[in-house]
Amino acid sequence: MRVAIGKQAGRSFIMTRGHQSGVGFDAQVGFDDCLALGCCHPPGARLDTLPPLSERFLTFLSINWNLNMTNVLTWILRILGAVVALLGLGLAAGGLKLISLSGSWFYLFAGVVMIAIGYFAVRRHSATVWTALGLFAVSLIWAIWEVGFDFWQLVPRTVTFLVIALGTALISPFLLRKSGAPALSGKVAAGILVVLAAAFVATIAGMFRPHPTVVAANRNPAPVVDADAGKDSGDDWPAWGRNTGGNRFAQFDQINKSNVKNLEVAWTYRTGDLAVDGKEYQVTPLKVDDTVYLCTPSNIVIALEATSGKERWRFDPQAKISESTKGWRRCRGVGYADLTKLTAPATDNGGSNDTVTEAALPDVCRKRILTSTTDARLLAIDAETGKLCDGFGVNGAVDLSIGLTPDPVGGQQGSYNVTSAPLVADGVVMVGGRLNDNLTVGEPSGVVRGFDVRTGEILWAWDAARGATDSTPLPAGQTYAPETPNFWGTAAYDPQLGLAFFPTGNQTPDFWTGNRHPYSDEYNDAIVAVDMKTGKERWHFRTANIDQFDYDVSAQPILFDLPKADGTKTPVIIQLTKRGQIFVLDRRTGEPVVPVEQRPVSTDSMAGMNVAPTQPVSAISVGADKLGERDMWGATIFDQLYCRIEFMDMRWEGEFTPLSDKKRTLIYPGYYGGFNWGGGAIDASTGTLIVNDIRMAQWGRFIKQDEAKRIGLKPSTEGEYSEQLGTPWGVERSMFVSPLGIPCFKPPFGSMTAIDLATGKTKWQVPMGSIQDAPVRGIVPGVVIPLGMPTMGGPLVTKGGLTFFHGTLDYYTRALDSDTGEELWRGRLPVGGQGAPMSYVGKDGKQYIVVVAGGATRTGTNDNRGDYVIAYSLPN
Repeated sequence: MRVAIGKQAGRSFIMTRGHQSGVGFDAQVGFDDCLALGCCHPPGARLDTLPPLSERFLTFLSINWNLNMTNVLTWILRILGAVVALLGLGLAAGGLKLISLSGSWFYLFAGVVMIAIGYFAVRRHSATVWTALGLFAVSLIWAIWEVGFDFWQLVPRTVTFLVIALGTALISPFLLRKSGAPALSGKVAAGILVVLAAAFVATIAGMFRPHPTVVAANRNPAPVVDADAGKDSGDDWPAWGRNTGGNRFAQFDQINKSNVKNLEVAWTYRTGDLAVDGKEYQVTPLKVDDTVYLCTPSNIVIALEATSGKERWRFDPQAKISESTKGWRRCRGVGYADLTKLTAPATDNGGSNDTVTEAALPDVCRKRILTSTTDARLLAIDAETGKLCDGFGVNGAVDLSIGLTPDPVGGQQGSYNVTSAPLVADGVVMVGGRLNDNLTVGEPSGVVRGFDVRTGEILWAWDAARGATDSTPLPAGQTYAPETPNFWGTAAYDPQLGLAFFPTGNQTPDFWTGNRHPYSDEYNDAIVAVDMKTGKERWHFRTANIDQFDYDVSAQPILFDLPKADGTKTPVIIQLTKRGQIFVLDRRTGEPVVPVEQRPVSTDSMAGMNVAPTQPVSAISVGADKLGERDMWGATIFDQLYCRIEFMDMRWEGEFTPLSDKKRTLIYPGYYGGFNWGGGAIDASTGTLIVNDIRMAQWGRFIKQDEAKRIGLKPSTEGEYSEQLGTPWGVERSMFVSPLGIPCFKPPFGSMTAIDLATGKTKWQVPMGSIQDAPVRGIVPGVVIPLGMPTMGGPLVTKGGLTFFHGTLDYYTRALDSDTGEELWRGRLPVGGQGAPMSYVGKDGKQYIVVVAGGATRTGTNDNRGDYVIAYSLPN
């Protein structure tokens, strides 16, 4: 045994060193602690008074373990400190870059402070905890100053610093002051830990509940302005938008706010046509009498018994798959006609109000389904047997490619095809057509045509090249002018005015305007009103001037009679657009009822481009506010900084900033919407417009076709490179996302909004959908965080005070309170959905809600796909 005497903190201590059974131990402890343990004595003490060697060995072993643990903790602190410092270095470097782009200074400041926190942690200095607490406090103040109390914008700005502060509070017992005492006393440390932990738990909990953008100020039911709304369709759903006015309103209230929580699956039917290899289910079924009618992506038409889902018949038109449609197969709906209820068709001298005589009716096919196909045919099918109607066209079919120019050189075979439900009204079937976007010039005409619902004979043809001057069909052998704006959605019809209303797109290619025809500019992104019997144009209204960004208008117009203060009503047409603008016009004249202003936009364009100096902006819009640096977002402070840098480095002077070849240009609202083909709904009994939207920004940049080929970009109509053959430039484009694959702008990325049409004010706005089933970089989160995701399809509104929707990226059908936007019920689907729900009352007296689910939109794989038709009802 050897004993040494030394000093520590001005006091004497004894260090003993000994061996027992071949095991060595040594320790050096403070004198008071050593004395208290009974293993040290003051200088001069007799060594024979020490405890037995075995006891001293165990004591020193314990002391030695504590010292080793202290060393381990020291290294842990050093590693954590180094990590924080390195993260701070990256944040500071990014902050410098952002400042060089005239952006926020906060990120440089925060990065420098994080470096200091890391340094202090490595030194085990008490300043670690106070600096971290200070950074969190400053970040909170800065975040509130930037974005107010917007939950999802506060999270990335503060949560990283909250975690750092919480971590430093946890390790505060190991952070020392100069005196050697811990950085915080026990009570202070405990208090800070409780506060920070509560803030962290509250943040996590907040992620699992919806955060409305607009909270309903009035929770009472909206006053009724039309008690008879919806009754004209009886117990049925006879048209794609329930009626030709496209309001998607059902007057049924058997399912209501008080009992919707009890909804259960009544029946399920599987079509057998899986949504794989470019097929998507976007269909809204019809219901007439006791039969539900729908089509599949392969254009197979199916009839089901309405109360059981049992198949009655199916018809497969064997639609040919072309180069254009092999990755783009959809059938959004069918039309229905009862010939016994028709008036006589139009003649060369005008319309007729005479009832069709019994002798003029065919012996069969008096009730018929009208459907179009992706190989450009219009079919009439007997609604009772599923057989083609021989007296319609040629053997039940009309060839829609007649009168069109051939597919252009450099384009795709089968460029013209039809995916949307036809409008069937007043003895006329009205169809437009889809054309390939952005591949080449010279695509076929966007002509809109009306056919006799009995015979399939063409009655009229409207195209932008002739406009209001002529709508007579061209003689056999002649073709309609190519490259005219097309109409690819479903039209609406007012039987009182005899007018049909359809929206148009623009001349393709979409992103180069230097080759546009004057008539294309006149009718791009327009609403056109024509006489349903003759196709003669009554008026048109443009929702965009010289569209540069594929803002084609595709949502079915909604017709509504808007009450005025004097008790009269104005017949209006409500048009949703990809720009997020909602135009409300007098449907008799096309004049705005809700104010529209022509707002100046950037004209700094490439040589050869033709751009407009102004754009029409409605007093009602959703998600159309100009983006700024503060609107950039990310899951953390780091990817949010990345997005701010990317945003500040882009061309962006607001909506319609022209593309350039020098740098990327932000495109917002994006070319998917706003509002896409799914459209909206209106509670026709109260005048409340309810709409779902998409909020996804993109970027674009002109690139020479040769350069694109050299770097390996592959041209496509829907992908990230559009060749635009026949123009000077191709276009490289993509979603504006962070390296994590998360959108670079603030949530929600999709919402449901209720608007009081009488005042134009938003009643409520809530995020739609969670991240649960939406893969990010191949990873499916699996948690219900209702961030608000891009939506597809449209809503259904019922007199039961409910809004139904299933076009979210997570796999649910939802019922919202139409007065507040609150979710009252949610039913899990086997796969996602894209269409709009519909409702009817069956012969059993029960109200049904029907959805079709084939998979969420554009997943890019054949995983999680289906073919489901699901009906919900209340229990017996």
